[in-house]
Amino acid sequence: MTQIEVYDIETLFNCFTYTGFDCTTKRYYQFVIHEDLNQIDEFYNHLKRGGFVQIGYNNEAFDYPVIHYILRNYQKLSEMTPDMVTNRIYNEAQRVINSEEYNNIADKNKIIPQFDLYLIWHYNNKARATSLKDLQFAMNMLNIEDMPIPHNSKVNKDDIQLILDYNKNDVEATYKFLLTTLGKVDFPLYKGKDKIALRGKLQNKFNINCKNYSDVKLGEQLMLQLYSRATEQNSWDVKQLRSKRPIIYLRDCVPSWCNILSREFNTFLDSINQTSIDPISDKFSCSSIFHGIKFDFGLGGVHGCIKPGVYKAEGKNIILDLDVASLYPSIAKSLNLYPEHLGIEFIQLYSKFIDERLQEKSKPKSEQDSVLIEGYKLILNGSYGKSNEQTSFLYDPLYTFKTTIAGQLFIAMWAERMVNLVPELEFIQINTDGITIRLPEDKLPLIREVNQQLTKETTLEIEEAFYNQMIIRDVNNYIGEYVGSTKEKEYVKYKGCFEVDKEYHKDSSMRVVPLALKEYFLYGVPIEETIRNHKNIYDFCLRLKLNSISKGIQSYLCYKDNPPVIKEVNLTRTTRYYISNKGGILTVYYNKSNRPNKVNKGFNTTLFNKFVESDNYDINYKFYEIEARKILNVIVNNQLSLF
Repeated sequence: MTQIEVYDIETLFNCFTYTGFDCTTKRYYQFVIHEDLNQIDEFYNHLKRGGFVQIGYNNEAFDYPVIHYILRNYQKLSEMTPDMVTNRIYNEAQRVINSEEYNNIADKNKIIPQFDLYLIWHYNNKARATSLKDLQFAMNMLNIEDMPIPHNSKVNKDDIQLILDYNKNDVEATYKFLLTTLGKVDFPLYKGKDKIALRGKLQNKFNINCKNYSDVKLGEQLMLQLYSRATEQNSWDVKQLRSKRPIIYLRDCVPSWCNILSREFNTFLDSINQTSIDPISDKFSCSSIFHGIKFDFGLGGVHGCIKPGVYKAEGKNIILDLDVASLYPSIAKSLNLYPEHLGIEFIQLYSKFIDERLQEKSKPKSEQDSVLIEGYKLILNGSYGKSNEQTSFLYDPLYTFKTTIAGQLFIAMWAERMVNLVPELEFIQINTDGITIRLPEDKLPLIREVNQQLTKETTLEIEEAFYNQMIIRDVNNYIGEYVGSTKEKEYVKYKGCFEVDKEYHKDSSMRVVPLALKEYFLYGVPIEETIRNHKNIYDFCLRLKLNSISKGIQSYLCYKDNPPVIKEVNLTRTTRYYISNKGGILTVYYNKSNRPNKVNKGFNTTLFNKFVESDNYDINYKFYEIEARKILNVIVNNQLSLF
């Protein structure tokens, strides 16, 4: 049985440490190379024992290349003094850090197989960038620690345990995150989704080495391999292909089934027909007021939203949420779209994947090939996503914009036809792949008639759901309570500021605020009651992040001195804290400027990077009530202004 070891290293110029955690035996292994404790032989034997894989966080780009260097050069290193060994390792680590080339070592050349949670979760993407300290905050770790010893400092014997403790805390965080990756943590967004097992199954089924690929890269690489095999081309040659477009005429993106009738949306269509863009640098936007709501169009999608308020399905009215099933893959199939350089074979293969996935999903659950279903889903979604990325073999921005413009024109046609048959309907929200409306229940058959006719014309399938109510601040921040939802079994969509359980790459500061808003709007519990009765201290915590050239301090009045004096505490790169009645003031100097920036101005704070158990945390509940009411008042006050 293969053992799994979660690990982390630290490389200082006169000290190297390794901490590993065996996920089966729950045993820690720690090794040190230092003038006072040289365990290079024990460390080497531990790694060379075989039969295990290592899992880390950003280990593909840093930790493993350093370990690979040690394993490859062990014989020479073992004959050196400890200072010489740590100096060689430190220099190699600095080379890896400062190298402009990617340091990933090919799997076939690795001595120990590696899984990198940082890559699997796509946290190397700028929009999702997430450090291990960010994860420690999101996962409510007991300790959020910065390295206690600067990497360019001389490590003394007494410092070694501090480094090992820090090492261990990072490994604990990585292991906890691994459990989420394996689907073993009761976290609503990820429960049951074993990302590592899926990659193993996809690797076996499609014969593609993909264990450290993100979902997006998985889809791209699966398409590359399957397309190359289907067309009998070398995948390396296919990878070099692109369709570069110095200019795109948006009129070329209008779909064959487009039939816009209204004056308002013809303004949008005219704008498209008259516009040309540089796909790399140019932007495009156009707005139309239609049936009392503003439709904002662009290159990516359309958005629109009713005024802030609480909108209920009451009396004879229902709230109907309509979505196009798998919008972008469906448009590609409908219009026979494909990156020009990949030819008609691409859409033939792509359409085949859509059909086979639907066929597989139609089978009884016990007979479904879940790996095939998930693999094709990744291909279908990833192909569109990568078509506007210049580094991808799928790159063809004309294909991208043909897809997105068609989607927006479909939404416009759809809106027109619904209003034509049901003029009393009210638009609540418009987004890239759907429309939410409020209308008399007896008019529902007419809307379904529109949907069926549009599907007949375009082949795009429309799905429907029903809301009890929608609580809306704006298009990106709302609660949608579906029909059938109860307090015991919620069936609710939370977006933006209302999200209670956020994805790990998002800042989950002040979780008590969306909790209080949820309780208020769905169950009528006063804001103050929820906040003042809440017991989880982590849900009151906020996160403050500093970059390498910024400085943060907490200043507080120390009453132990007589007379009291102001003292300062330097903040770490990631600081967890909460708003308290007593405590200190947070100040940040960004980019080493001398201009102070007060954080949560007017409120005291208590630092909480290290968990402390207490019956009274001295929380300033008023602060959190104010934050909740800032959101509530936008909705409630605007609702009152409508009448």
